[in-house]
Amino acid sequence: MARRSKPSKGEPKELVRARDQSIEAAFNNKWFLLDSYQRDYVWEEQQVARLVSDLSRKFLDQWSEEHSLNDVRSYDPYFLGPYIMHSEGTKAFLVDGQQRIITLLLMLIYMRRQLAAMPRAAGKTAQLHMLIMNDRFGKKTFRVDVDEYADCFNALLNGHNPNLDNSSAAIHRIWRAYQLIEIHFKEKLRGDVLILFAEWLLYRVSLVVMDAGDRVRADEMYQSINDTGLRLSPMDHLKRLLLSDAGEDPRAFEGTWTEMVAALEKVERGAAFAYLRTVFRARFPEVAQMPGPSLNDATSEWVRVHEDDIWPNRKNGDRARLLTEVLHPFHEVYAELLKARSQLNTHLRAVRYNAFNGMVEQFDLTVAALRSGDERAVWQQKASMVANFLDLFYVTQTLYDEPVEQKHIDELVSTVMPRVRLSESADELSRVLGEHAADWPARLDRIPDLRYDTKRRFVHYVLTRLTAWAEMGASNGEVDPTERFLMRRVRDRDFEIEHLFTSTASAYAHKVPNARLYGHLRNSIGALLLLEGAENGKYGGMLLEDKLVRYRKDTRLAGMLNADFFRRSNGTLEKFLRGKGVFQMVATYDASTPLEPFIEARGQFYLEIAKQIWSLNELGLTASIPPGPAAPAKRTRYGVRFQDLVEAGLINAGDRLIGRRRSEMHYARVRPEGTIETEEGSVAASPTKAMEYVVGSARDPWGFWQVEGTGDRLDAVRQRYLDRFGR
Repeated sequence: MARRSKPSKGEPKELVRARDQSIEAAFNNKWFLLDSYQRDYVWEEQQVARLVSDLSRKFLDQWSEEHSLNDVRSYDPYFLGPYIMHSEGTKAFLVDGQQRIITLLLMLIYMRRQLAAMPRAAGKTAQLHMLIMNDRFGKKTFRVDVDEYADCFNALLNGHNPNLDNSSAAIHRIWRAYQLIEIHFKEKLRGDVLILFAEWLLYRVSLVVMDAGDRVRADEMYQSINDTGLRLSPMDHLKRLLLSDAGEDPRAFEGTWTEMVAALEKVERGAAFAYLRTVFRARFPEVAQMPGPSLNDATSEWVRVHEDDIWPNRKNGDRARLLTEVLHPFHEVYAELLKARSQLNTHLRAVRYNAFNGMVEQFDLTVAALRSGDERAVWQQKASMVANFLDLFYVTQTLYDEPVEQKHIDELVSTVMPRVRLSESADELSRVLGEHAADWPARLDRIPDLRYDTKRRFVHYVLTRLTAWAEMGASNGEVDPTERFLMRRVRDRDFEIEHLFTSTASAYAHKVPNARLYGHLRNSIGALLLLEGAENGKYGGMLLEDKLVRYRKDTRLAGMLNADFFRRSNGTLEKFLRGKGVFQMVATYDASTPLEPFIEARGQFYLEIAKQIWSLNELGLTASIPPGPAAPAKRTRYGVRFQDLVEAGLINAGDRLIGRRRSEMHYARVRPEGTIETEEGSVAASPTKAMEYVVGSARDPWGFWQVEGTGDRLDAVRQRYLDRFGR
């Protein structure tokens, strides 16, 4: 009998080592390479959006306007999970975790580009640049060192669209992931706040790195991790729990489960698990709020622990019936909703809009409103109403500088959920949602106050909807270009915001002598259009009177600036505008047109269009009670609004506010309704927005402004309010 050979007496291999690591440490010491067995980059919108949203939410929940970089040191950390690698010198070969590492690299590139435009962030910009890439033997190398990806990374770092001709699917997905980061990156993280967010991301967000030691053991670990026969996924655990009392013939239930999961995963990776959690939140919202295991992170355990709450008189077979009667019936509807999230569906347009505006979770209310007997037309009507309701919330909240993060969407959903669950018909659902939103359309009056330099992304969305409305009106609804306006395409530049008037103030000094006022006017929404990027780039610094002829071949909103536009075979659009009662508001332009009244008229025209787009009736919502005035703004972290100070008589309407920044004085006045009007004419609901309007950023806004008559700073006035009235 042959003897088994003895193991080598060389140095024994070390055990697999694991250690925590900040993002800064992960990207500072290594170059990440991919072994041949690694798959390509495959993350899609759900995964990218979730990562960006989770990081943003964790930071913003702790951030305050008064905080500095030193305060960030005490912020709660955030754990992103493990990755596995093996080392060869300074090289780190990724075994598992490529998707997360590449997405983090794309986030660093995006943040570096934003910070590069801020002189005060030069140090942080340089630090991010060193984490993104470094010189190695005279060659600049990205931290994820994959030859195929290098040109794409380089284009993104330098602000260019990558050349996608003949490129692989992985490159297309990387480019798409970068766009999604830009789409889902929160507005609140721009400006000075981004410096603090970058500090938190680099030093308070952590990973666990597991070092396999060498290539052989890395292969073993990779096989162990990816061999589905060696471990049960959360879906497997839930399946086993639900089918544990399936009766004598569990095969039928097994087929039901498999068919449901396959149909959802075919649409989007991870969709099946997301669907199950959505149904649980929608059908058992009270249970979802109970203490215990997390519904998101320990779903099967959540079901097990809360069995008595879900089934007060549970009988044998109830778990299996949960699959057949609660989970399975709506999975096909959910699959269509997922498709509508990534590609415009004419029956579910607002689902696409909400996804574009960063709503990662938007289907809880829809699932709560569904009934097993709903025909296709009925469930589409219900889903459309819910999506429209959320879109209206997003638009009107943003107009009033109020938060629209996912947690605020969740708060809204939680508030309206009980009545939605009791709505049996589409008509009932329409009334429930309409009554809740009755006051929201009044907030659209802020549309003319929108400005390119303070709400650029939101302005892009509003212009998209306005422009598409006119285009659809010109085609009797047969052509809907919204998808083209929203998304960037592969080879062409995306649709961009076009300024009607050049940035050179002297070009129109004969109409507006004050250069600051001119800058304010040209950035107002009434002086903006949405044009195809390739065309927009050709206009350069041309005067508006010289661009008018070219505008004829652009969008209808651009073309109708010409006085003879409606005399040139645009009868369908004219009829549409007359039918909507807005034709008489169309403002045309020529070299003699006064600038300020023209921009104001254009802003009012946009407002009237917006009122029609977002009217309750147009959205399918019914308000049985008359709408009231615009709802007041939500309170700040201090529990005090600027409006509270005015109502309490601590600040008076008409008072002038003064702020100093780098030896330059800025002025504003208090309006009767408790808002702040800046010297440039912008109207803000808070000192934060007022400061952003005049200096472009907002750091310690309550300390920046002081009341001219008394010399008191707003933070001192706010403290007097707190001392008198409490929080």
